[in-house]
Amino acid sequence: MRRNDGRYNRAAAHAQEYANQEFFTESVRIAATVRNRRRFFRMDQFLRMLPKRPQPPVLRYGVTAVLVAFCFLVLIGLRDHGGPLGFYLLFPAIFAGSVLFDRGAGIFATGLCTILLYLLMRPAGIFLLSNGLLLQLVIFAFVALLLAIISEGLRTAWDRAVAAERTKDLLLRELGHRTANNLAMVISVLFLQARSKRNPEVKSALEKAIARVRAIASAHEHHPLAQNGRVEMRPYLEKLCDHLGESLREVRPIAVKVDAEDVHLRTEQAVPLGLIVNELVTNALRHAFPDDRNGAVRVVLKDASPLTIFVEDNGVGLPPDRQERLGSQLTRLLAKQLGAKLFWEDATPGCRVRLVFSPTYTYKVSGAAKPADTWRPAPPPAAVKPIS
Repeated sequence: MRRNDGRYNRAAAHAQEYANQEFFTESVRIAATVRNRRRFFRMDQFLRMLPKRPQPPVLRYGVTAVLVAFCFLVLIGLRDHGGPLGFYLLFPAIFAGSVLFDRGAGIFATGLCTILLYLLMRPAGIFLLSNGLLLQLVIFAFVALLLAIISEGLRTAWDRAVAAERTKDLLLRELGHRTANNLAMVISVLFLQARSKRNPEVKSALEKAIARVRAIASAHEHHPLAQNGRVEMRPYLEKLCDHLGESLREVRPIAVKVDAEDVHLRTEQAVPLGLIVNELVTNALRHAFPDDRNGAVRVVLKDASPLTIFVEDNGVGLPPDRQERLGSQLTRLLAKQLGAKLFWEDATPGCRVRLVFSPTYTYKVSGAAKPADTWRPAPPPAAVKPIS
């Protein structure tokens, strides 16, 4: 029987490790995609304002001719104030024609500008230009032609980049859907295994693994791309604690309450934090209320400097000879991963566990993110010692 117990404990551990790998692999991809989306967001908005391709020839060449005429009139107006002839004032019309429509519109603008400049530079009664003016006109035509080709290529590159970003967004959503299905399958398999086992230790180990995988799956549901790839902590903690309360309190009159402010955290911060809350709430529901006594477990998340989260109960309190088991070890390691400080305190009555850490970046629903350099961990109270 001990061999079977060890086998099922290892199976539960492997299932939880698979869920962690599955979630964090997707989280890395989501973070990269979110950064790309920020980069291409303005480009996408700019392209939406441009006319779609292709446009009717009358519209393309008509608008291009109007742009060239406007720039040429500006050139004529500035020419009367002295100074060199402003060939460069015609380049915006060529660039705009190529970007708005296509290379043909840019080449048409180049030819039209060259003809207008020739008429402007040609002396009265003479059809040929001097060598100096002819060289300037040829250089202008060559540079304008290159500008038309490059501008049209730039518009094409923008279109392709935005199309690739939209395709990546669709693929990422599909990946998220498959990941959610995989995590749900892991939970279902563990649940079936737990129901089929009569050994209390094996059943307890599988139930704990289910709770931990569910904590990861719940975080996965709360980091959509619409929220900049970050986990919205309040609904995440509420759903997590609801699952724990329904599965662990049985018929005992124990309330599980969540009081969290509107804070979004990165997935690599939110998942360890959710696992810590999972372990602490599970521990409170299992050990703080013996003999079917009533009570309450409260989870509080404060958007302060530094970020602080409390898990407290009004149960029997800390035992004098508290030992560090697997749940406590996992909590300590997760807190170390966050760079956080964990404190066990006497709540009289009950127990309070306080977690203090300074996230490198948070996103608030109602405002901008706080700069990372303004977050400093507060020193712990002198009477409370952090766990080792």
